[in-house]
Amino acid sequence: MQDGLGARIVTLVDGDEPAIRARRLVAFEQGFVLVVAAEYWLRAIPKWGQLGAHYDVLLAIATVACVAVLAGRGRRVAFLALAASHVVLLWSEFPASGNHAYLELYVCLLASLLRPDDPGEAQLELRALRWLAVIVLFYSGVQKLAHGYWVTGEYLAFALGSETYRALLGWLLPDGELARLARLRGEIGDGPYRIASAPLLVLSNLTWVGEMVLAPGLVWRRTRPVALLLALALLAAIELVAREVFFGLVFASLMLLFAPRDLQTPARAVIAVALALLALSRLGILPEVAFY
Repeated sequence: MQDGLGARIVTLVDGDEPAIRARRLVAFEQGFVLVVAAEYWLRAIPKWGQLGAHYDVLLAIATVACVAVLAGRGRRVAFLALAASHVVLLWSEFPASGNHAYLELYVCLLASLLRPDDPGEAQLELRALRWLAVIVLFYSGVQKLAHGYWVTGEYLAFALGSETYRALLGWLLPDGELARLARLRGEIGDGPYRIASAPLLVLSNLTWVGEMVLAPGLVWRRTRPVALLLALALLAAIELVAREVFFGLVFASLMLLFAPRDLQTPARAVIAVALALLALSRLGILPEVAFY
């Protein structure tokens, strides 16, 4: 009975043609390693010469692994090496390491264990990646609700200390309130981080509500197309102010796995172009853009 129920739960996220699974998984993995390798490099460029010797090793591993996956050579070993490098990175930077690094570690371990060219393993990998997207999206909303800083708008009030947040959300606040929040620096005695703006409070609460509602919407096939579009729009809106580009690209690609057609192949090209533009910006060839 329990095995039957578990099997039904796992298969809830199915819904594509078996013929395209291998192609879309390969494209997803290639786009993923492009993001991870670019992240290692673009984090290193501003701190060149200041990073420890271990980071040089991690940078080399990420680069070689990315080339191997793109070339289709030693894919599983490459993902295992990436996973190992991420473990070292998380350990060396803890607790300051980014949350999305744990997500990337999970994807690396999953890809090192399963093969897209095997129909059974491809189905298992696709299911695992889809459920990963659902869990992360839903739990993100749970965390915002549990801690309460989004319910009362305190997180956004604090974030308005950042220029990117002020530029995009400042118009929702009266000038006096915006000026007060902009002066706060997160130091002891600063505050209160309270907002009276009804539109900003509504926006703050719609964020966690949207995450918790859209996650199960992705699971149910009838609501999946609309939920996918809304979830991508929500992610884009969040990343427009948060500028967590690497997480945004990985998570958007994960959610695209819910599309009935192969969108990973065109998405891979979009990811490559976006990363190239970010690299040119960080090198000073294009105008500087803030991203993390």
